[in-house]
Amino acid sequence: MSATEGRASGLRAERELARKLWSRGLAVVRGPASGAGARRLFYPDLVVMYRGFVAVLEVKARSRPEGITLTADRVSRLFEFARRAGARVFLAVKLRGAGWRFVELEEGLRGPDGAVRVSAEQLRRGLDLEAFTRLVKASGELGLPGQPGKLSSPSSGRE
Repeated sequence: MSATEGRASGLRAERELARKLWSRGLAVVRGPASGAGARRLFYPDLVVMYRGFVAVLEVKARSRPEGITLTADRVSRLFEFARRAGARVFLAVKLRGAGWRFVELEEGLRGPDGAVRVSAEQLRRGLDLEAFTRLVKASGELGLPGQPGKLSSPSSGRE
């Protein structure tokens, strides 16, 4: 698959997921420049909201269940956006023939190089679309914010 085909597949996946989450009663915003390499500002692929609860999603599409690595720069930007929004961070992966999987990302998952690697097994155990929707709605109903403390940087002194 060429880089252009990969980007087109990713955009289709983002749009599909946004429609699915919207149809389940969640507010969804797709970053206007997600994946465009914005230098000064960062836009996550999707931001999902429900009654004060906010989740930031990095969206990927894969033809087979394989591990995914997010670069240190991408992860840092995701966590910074989430910190500012009081959001939780999730990797959302569309697996051909297996549907959507959601894995929550936390600072503690970062490797020594700052990247996050999510294994095929972690994806398999991740939340499906219905479970993710229930999590977001339950958190919103309970008035739970995202958990910015989980996403704090080592220099902030928060755990």
